[in-house]
Amino acid sequence: MDTARLFSGFEIHSKVTAAEGDFAVLSRRIPEAYLLDLDVNVRVPKAAQSAAELQLADPALLSTLPGLENLLTSAKVSNFYHGLYQLKVDSLNRNLVRLDQLLSRHNFFDCNTILEIMDPATSRKVLLIQSDMNVNADGSDADRFTEVDGSSANYQPFTSYRWPKKTDKPSQFLPEREAKLKELQTEFDAKTTLPERKKALKEQIEAVERDIGDLRKYSFLISREDPFIVLPGFMLRQPGHPFLPRIGDYAVIIYHGILYPAILGDAGPSYKMGEASLRIATQLDPKANAYNRPETDLDITYLVFPGSADRQLGPPDLKGLHDRCQALLNDIGGYHGQLWEWTDLLASASPTASQTPGPAPSPAAVPEAQPSASPLATAKRSATAVPSSKVQPSGGD
Repeated sequence: MDTARLFSGFEIHSKVTAAEGDFAVLSRRIPEAYLLDLDVNVRVPKAAQSAAELQLADPALLSTLPGLENLLTSAKVSNFYHGLYQLKVDSLNRNLVRLDQLLSRHNFFDCNTILEIMDPATSRKVLLIQSDMNVNADGSDADRFTEVDGSSANYQPFTSYRWPKKTDKPSQFLPEREAKLKELQTEFDAKTTLPERKKALKEQIEAVERDIGDLRKYSFLISREDPFIVLPGFMLRQPGHPFLPRIGDYAVIIYHGILYPAILGDAGPSYKMGEASLRIATQLDPKANAYNRPETDLDITYLVFPGSADRQLGPPDLKGLHDRCQALLNDIGGYHGQLWEWTDLLASASPTASQTPGPAPSPAAVPEAQPSASPLATAKRSATAVPSSKVQPSGGD
C-alpha cells in the first residue's frame, strides 16, 4: 500500500535504519534483524469548558444563549466526553492490523466538548455538545409514507425511535427481506450444507426474522422528513447516570445563530459524534446527502435535555416539538434569535415530491421567535454542584 494514501489525515514520519548484523543464514532466524516498529501517536484533546473556549467554535453562542455564561460556573466536563475519546483510542488499537481502517483525523477530532449543565433555579439538566454534523439517512414509516429512498450504502429502514404501527400498510422493505429469508432457509435445509455453515446461516436467519418482525410491528422516523439527531450508542447504555440521554429526548441544534428543534432519534457508532437526519442536514446545507455532510467544522452546538422524552413515542408533532423546545430553552435562561418552525412535508406531499426536497425556506418567511423575557436569563445563579457517575465506555456499535 502507498502509505501516503493509506492514512487519512495522519502525519507520517518514516525512515530506514541499517546496522551491521550477523551472517544472513543466522539473521533469517532472528525476528529483530528485520523489524518494522509501528507507533501511532495521538493527542487526546481536552474539552472546552469556559465561555471563551466554547466561543472558539461558535463566537455567537453566548449571544444566542444569554443564560449560558452563568450556568458554566457550575458546569462540568461529562465523563461521556472521556468515554468517547477512550473508545476512539480503543478503535485505533483494535484496527492496527488493518491500517486502512484507522479513524481519520476528521473523525478522531469530531467532538470539542460534552458538558453537564444544570440550572439551579429550575433544576433543568442539559448536555451541551460541540461537534460537526454527519448525516443519518435511516428510517421508514409505511403508515405515513410508502416510498422512502433506501439506496444509500449503509441505509437501514429502522431507527431506535419507534412506535407501534397504526395501519396495515406493508413496509416497502419487507419483500426483499422475505426473499432473503427464503434463500437462507433453503440453504440451511440443504443436505449438503456443512455444520459450520449452518451455524452462520442460523444467525443470519434469526437476524432477518427480527428485521421482518420489526417492519411488520413498528413505524420509525424518516430521515428526510423528521428532524432528529443521533448520539453514540454507549451514551445510552449507562443506567443510573444523572445525565443519561434517552431515545425521544428533546434537543436543540444551534448553528449560525438559528436554533433548530429536534428529537434524539437514533444510536450511532460509539466512537463517533455529530450526526443528524437529512431533514436537518439539508436545512443547514441544501447540498447535504447521505455521502456529503453539511458541516465539517466543530461549530455546531447540540443541546440534549435528559429526561424530557414523552412517555409514549409516536409520529413527531412538529408544532409540539417547537413549543416543547421553547419551554426547555426558557428553563436554562432563554434564547435570542430564531427558533426554527418545521413544516410537515408529509401533510400534502406526494411520494414523488417528497423524495426531492424543495428549496430551503427563507428565514424571513418563518416568524422569528422573540428573545425570551424569562428572568432566568439574568437572574443570579448559585454554583450548584452537579452529581456525576463514572462512565465505563462499552464497545462500538
